[in-house]
Amino acid sequence: MFSSEQLYYQAPYSRELRATIIAIREEKGSTAVILDKTIFYPEGGGQPGDRGFLDGVKVVDTQQNKATEILHLLEQRGTFSVGQEVSLKLDWAHRYDFMQQHSGQHLLSGTLFNLFKIGTVAVHLGHTDLSIELDVDNLSFEQIKAVEDTVNRAIRENVPIVERTVKQAEIPSLGLRRSVKVDTDVRIITLEGYDEIACGGLHVKESSEIEYIYYLRSERIRGHLRTFWVAGRRAIEGIRRNTIIVDSVGTLLSVPPDGIVESVSALQAELAQSNWERNVHATEVARLLLEKAYESAQKVQGVPIILLEASAWRQDYFRQLPEAFTKLDALALAVVRERQDGKLSWLICLKGMGDEGKLFNTIRQEALVLIGGKGGGRPPMWQGIGENSGSKEEFLKKVEALFREYLSEKGT
Repeated sequence: MFSSEQLYYQAPYSRELRATIIAIREEKGSTAVILDKTIFYPEGGGQPGDRGFLDGVKVVDTQQNKATEILHLLEQRGTFSVGQEVSLKLDWAHRYDFMQQHSGQHLLSGTLFNLFKIGTVAVHLGHTDLSIELDVDNLSFEQIKAVEDTVNRAIRENVPIVERTVKQAEIPSLGLRRSVKVDTDVRIITLEGYDEIACGGLHVKESSEIEYIYYLRSERIRGHLRTFWVAGRRAIEGIRRNTIIVDSVGTLLSVPPDGIVESVSALQAELAQSNWERNVHATEVARLLLEKAYESAQKVQGVPIILLEASAWRQDYFRQLPEAFTKLDALALAVVRERQDGKLSWLICLKGMGDEGKLFNTIRQEALVLIGGKGGGRPPMWQGIGENSGSKEEFLKKVEALFREYLSEKGT
């Protein structure tokens, strides 16, 4: 086992370091370098591992294995050797972003507990937001506003974020909101007046560096409420982005920001009406197209046989076709339509023929294979997609032959 001096705790704002390689490993398909000391933080406590460069070679992640060795995972092998002195350069934007997120999460969890005695079950620091799973299944809008107001007041107050290590014997007297999971000395992170908790992650020095926090959304999971928040520079950028979006939407709708919801609601109602009218129109057109084919169809044992190559039809006409043949008592229908992706939509309707399922199984085995057709259904209709549109004519001829053979045998 190789041990690295963890300088990320001593100097969390350091961005570059000279270090010596003490081991090189192959870990899960990547080259992993172990150094005598490092400023790269390994993934842990919900905080992702650091990224950066090792003598110009990209470090894509930093992990700690079961032996507590800190592994710098490289994008490519490079020409490194044990004993070589190398230069570490931290991806500072990535590191500082997650320092903001982690400190923001502590401030949020502490505030939720202080204001409403709501505990934190789990946390995740993502690349777009941070999530906190709570031991409740609901959070009111008033509670969310109170949390936002409190955490942003703490940010303006510029509260120091202090790290210290305490003995196990001291833990009971601290009144931490969450129990400690280790039995050794414990690293404590304190935001005076707002939160105090055991933590192995990295944090900013003062609450003002968190910049801003706002609530994003929630979802229920495992009987709990998972809340999503945006903190740090992400929050500032998010507000700017949302302002641009609101302004752009307002311009498109020719309404002020507070009129957007009403205007969009009106457009949704108009769109719903338009879609309903379009479906009515498409159903009527499909009915007329089928009616025209029905009038000229040959009948076998009183059942009209209709074969349609509907590639020239609009998609909604094809989609509404089932509505058009619902009132027909007897029908042997096969329709194909080429799609924009080069595949083939197919539809079979069998009515008034007796044991239509048996006939369709024959069609599946002998005709659908010609177009690589897949799909399903139940009497009176089956539909799906064929991979080979070039065989559509052959498919229709085969289906017609099967229609005629089945009906002829039935009549004898």
